[in-house]
Amino acid sequence: MIKTASSGETREAQISCACCDHSIALRHLFCPNCHAPMEVSQAVASRGAPPRFLTLLGPSGAGKTVFLGVLLDMLSKGSRPLRGLPNGPFSLAVQQETIDALQKQRFPEKTPSEADQWRWVHCEVSSTKRPKRVLDIVTPDLAGEAIALELEHENSHPVIRSVIGKSAGLLVLFDSGRARDDGRTEDLFAMKLISYLANVYRASGPLQRRKCSVPLSIILTKSDSCPEALRNPEEFAAAAMPGLVQGCRRHFAHYRFFASGIVGSYALGLDGYGRRLHMPLHVEPHGILEPLEWLMEQL
Repeated sequence: MIKTASSGETREAQISCACCDHSIALRHLFCPNCHAPMEVSQAVASRGAPPRFLTLLGPSGAGKTVFLGVLLDMLSKGSRPLRGLPNGPFSLAVQQETIDALQKQRFPEKTPSEADQWRWVHCEVSSTKRPKRVLDIVTPDLAGEAIALELEHENSHPVIRSVIGKSAGLLVLFDSGRARDDGRTEDLFAMKLISYLANVYRASGPLQRRKCSVPLSIILTKSDSCPEALRNPEEFAAAAMPGLVQGCRRHFAHYRFFASGIVGSYALGLDGYGRRLHMPLHVEPHGILEPLEWLMEQL
């Protein structure tokens, strides 16, 4: 889209940000409003069809970065009905960092709270069953602390609301071990998050009293150390996080619980400051693609 400056003397090519709709000049590398990479907006615009976003959310420590990195790695291999094509070098950063860290028997560094330091991902996902139907995983690797702050003070991180509002489906992660051992704290966060999501979608459309049609894949992570969640994710959620389950029933028409795990075994160690570290010894992902497969069936 070409816009003319107010003086009428200069003309500069601009494009609408795919994530927040802010007009940005093509010479910029990032959106000045939400810090989304220009490549995301250009790729979406070049396809000529509205993007169908998927976004990944969850509290701090839920394992969002590891889950996202392993998910992208599995999609890029195309060994299952789903195949993913990362769009641009920037989309490989989370995948590369996660896989490199796991191979070195460590977990990737914690995501910074500052929005301008978040790594963005754009991956075009298709199914072998319906190859012409493309879904975009477009999400920053959100910091859990930033999500928590946004829940307490809306619009403290406008990009979070913008990306959620654009999303056709959501992957919502919770730590199963934390839910088992400190379920009330995890459940209170989940209740806030579900209420926030419902408000975002009601504000973007005439939902009134109807339930939100956006599907949620709710993933109980780290289930390799929480067999209760692995055996029956829905029963586990009902027992450990009843507020989450009731919130989903009240606000959302389509949701499903899953259990996932990345690490088959790990060891405990200490860093130079005496802090405990979890060191992955054996990587054995499970329950990673199933939540995405279910989402794509709902759309």
